[in-house]
Amino acid sequence: MSISSAIQTIVDEVPQGSIFDSHFVIKELIKRFSDDYLAFVSDFAVNANNKLTLTAHGQTGKEIKKLKNVQTIGDAWSENIHKTPSKCTCWKKK
Repeated sequence: MSISSAIQTIVDEVPQGSIFDSHFVIKELIKRFSDDYLAFVSDFAVNANNKLTLTAHGQTGKEIKKLKNVQTIGDAWSENIHKTPSKCTCWKKK
C-alpha cells in the first residue's frame, strides 16, 4: 500500500468535523502500516542529514496536506513517538 493510501485510510476513520494532529497519524502508521511507513521513510533517508525522524514526520505532514478532506487549523502540542511533548500540525476533517 502506498503511504498516501495508508494515510487516507487513517484519516477516513476520523469522524467528520473532528480535530487530529500529525502525531496521531504517525503513530497509526507505525502501528498499522509499519512496512509501508518504513518504505516511505527509506525513500529519503539518505538526504535526512542525521535528522531522519524529523524529516520523516515533516514528509508525513506534507502527505496529509495533500488530502482533499482535511484542512490545517494550526499547531498542536502533543506526545510524539518518543513520548516527548512537541509541536506538530493540527488538522480538521472536513
